[in-house]
Amino acid sequence: MRLLDERRPVVYAIVLGIWLEVFLYCTLHDQYLVTLAPEHFTVYHPPLWGIENERLLALAWAFRASIGPGLVLGLAAAFVGRAGSRPRMPVAAMLKAVALGLLVTELAGLAAGAWSWFTGRTIYPEAIYPELTRPLVTAQSIQLTCYLAGTLVAAGFLRWVWRWRAGCAGDGRREDRRRKT
Repeated sequence: MRLLDERRPVVYAIVLGIWLEVFLYCTLHDQYLVTLAPEHFTVYHPPLWGIENERLLALAWAFRASIGPGLVLGLAAAFVGRAGSRPRMPVAAMLKAVALGLLVTELAGLAAGAWSWFTGRTIYPEAIYPELTRPLVTAQSIQLTCYLAGTLVAAGFLRWVWRWRAGCAGDGRREDRRRKT
C-alpha cells in the first residue's frame, strides 16, 4: 500500500503525535536548561520574536527546535511504519517507542551534564563551548549529547520499525514456504 492510500487521520496521528512528543520533550528540557544557564538562551542564541523573558524564550526555542526534528521523524515513521505491503506498525507502538527514545536521549544528556558538573571538565572539544563556566559547560554538554543521542535514537527507532515490519512479513513468508514443501 502506498502511504498516500493510508487514512489521513492515521498519518496525522503519527506525524503530529511524534512532533507533539518532541515538542513536549524540548519544552521540559529547555525549562531546566534555562534554570541552569539562562545565558544559554539569552546570550548565545539569537533573539527570537522579541521575547525577553528567559522562560518564555526557552519555550519559544523549544517550539522552534522541535519543528524540524519532530516533523521529519514523524514523516519518516509514517513512511517506514505504514507504507508498502508489509504489515503496518500500530500507531500506539510507534508513539510509545518515541517516548522511550526521548527518555533515553534525556538520560544520556543528564549523564553528560552530571559528568561535566562534577568534574568541571568539558566532554567535547573546548572550541565548541561558548564559555567555560561550570553552568554553561554543563548546559552545553547536555545539549550536544542530546543532539547526538537523539540522532542515534531516531535512527535506531526507524531501523526497529523497519525490522519489526520485516519480521512480521518474514514470518508469513516462512509459513507459506513450509506449506508448499
